[in-house]
Amino acid sequence: MAEPGGAGGIVIAQVFAVEKDDLDAFARHAERTFAAYDGPGVHGAGVLVSLDVPNNFPQLPVRGDGPWLVWLGVCRDEAALRMLSPRLEAAERELGASGALRGPVERIVMDPTPRSRLRWLPFDATAAQDAP
Repeated sequence: MAEPGGAGGIVIAQVFAVEKDDLDAFARHAERTFAAYDGPGVHGAGVLVSLDVPNNFPQLPVRGDGPWLVWLGVCRDEAALRMLSPRLEAAERELGASGALRGPVERIVMDPTPRSRLRWLPFDATAAQDAP
C-alpha cells in the first residue's frame, strides 16, 4: 500500500490487565463496549488476548505477567480521535470498575509507520458483507 501522503490515520490501543479467572467474562463484556466505538472516522482493527503458554522462542522476549486484553482501532484524523475520546474514557471507567482488572487501563496513541498495516483506509461495509 502506498498512499501519496504516506500511511494515514491514528492508531489507538487500549490495554487491559485482566485478572486470570475473569478473562472470558471480561472479554465478552468488553467486546460489547468496543462495538460502540465504530462510527464515522473510526474502525475497530481487532481485539487481542494474550496467550498463556511458555515462550518457545526466547530470542523474542514476551511478557509473562498476563492475561492481557487489547483493543486496537484506527481513527481517520485528530477530529475523529477527539470524537472517540469520550467513549474511550467512559469505557475505561466502566471496564475499570468491573473488578476484573489487575491495574489501570493503558491507552496508547500511535502514528502508523509508512509500511504499517494498521492505517486509515476507507472501509466499504457493503464489500465486506459480500466477501466470502
